[in-house]
Amino acid sequence: MPQITLEEILANVIDPTRWAVPETLIEVIKISSLRGMVYGYVAEYEFTRYLRETLNITEYTRDDDHKKTKSDLNFVYNGKRYSVQVKCLQTTLIKQRADGVFKAVAQNDASDRRRVKLPNGEELETTCYVAGEYDILASTVQPFTGKWQFIFKKNKDLRRSQYRGYTVEQRKYLLATQEPVTYPIDESSGWTYDLLRLLADPELGSTDLTDTTTDTEKITIENPDAEQTIIVEKKKKKRK
Repeated sequence: MPQITLEEILANVIDPTRWAVPETLIEVIKISSLRGMVYGYVAEYEFTRYLRETLNITEYTRDDDHKKTKSDLNFVYNGKRYSVQVKCLQTTLIKQRADGVFKAVAQNDASDRRRVKLPNGEELETTCYVAGEYDILASTVQPFTGKWQFIFKKNKDLRRSQYRGYTVEQRKYLLATQEPVTYPIDESSGWTYDLLRLLADPELGSTDLTDTTTDTEKITIENPDAEQTIIVEKKKKKRK
């Protein structure tokens, strides 16, 4: 029987340095169907760096992709929990106006259709988010600047869907799947670089700070060839 541990098996997959060199990863990422996905994950990672290094916010969690939750990331600031959707710009739709200003849209919808319940009690299947499902929409001006700089807009200031397949009543509660952005940023549109100014709104956030990760435990895998350790979360065994 080989002397191998579960941690080593997991590390062989989770640690990319064990199955690919950086040059290989760069070449693979150039595939258009993969590039957009990786770009989105990098944007989320860079947003957490922004929270830590710029705003000194260190208490945050990223929801598992398979849970189909209402936000990409949750963080705690001044005793309240805030939920954020991080959405990148649709680069194929970026245009430049005659005055030099760039027009773009942030794609603001769920990856899959799912059944949602509207505030009036009605249920339907849609990729649209329901107004109020999360607090802040975050996007990035990286395509324009080459640097990871983020912009933010309150959920309650986002456009509503105009899709004629929904009734007038339904449209009142469903967010549009595309949110316009101009660069340079026009703050009269609701977009701002100042996240903390938005968090000053007393209507945003929740005071319910219940820890939702109590059913998991973390395994730390030390990797001498990488700068960081590998963290693996497993379901805790139920006590009999």
